[in-house]
Amino acid sequence: MAKGRTSVSIAPWILEAVRKHAEAHSISVSTVLERGALREIAATHSSAARAAVYGSGAVATQETDERLLAEDVQHVTAERRSGEAA
Repeated sequence: MAKGRTSVSIAPWILEAVRKHAEAHSISVSTVLERGALREIAATHSSAARAAVYGSGAVATQETDERLLAEDVQHVTAERRSGEAA
């Protein structure tokens, strides 16, 4: 499937973290960004609505992934802030 092109602005440190993650997992930067966007969209729906579409097991897994992602974001943000303060 062909992908359309668009322009987005992303803070350089976030883009670098995305690139490192993509490299470490042998996936493209686009894939990382697409997955993040889809998680963000899915997170706006209630658990019940997601369960109706994906099943309760998938929702539990997704909620665990979201929690881990939030922890990762907090960790990277804290590292970034401590690096700027130094």
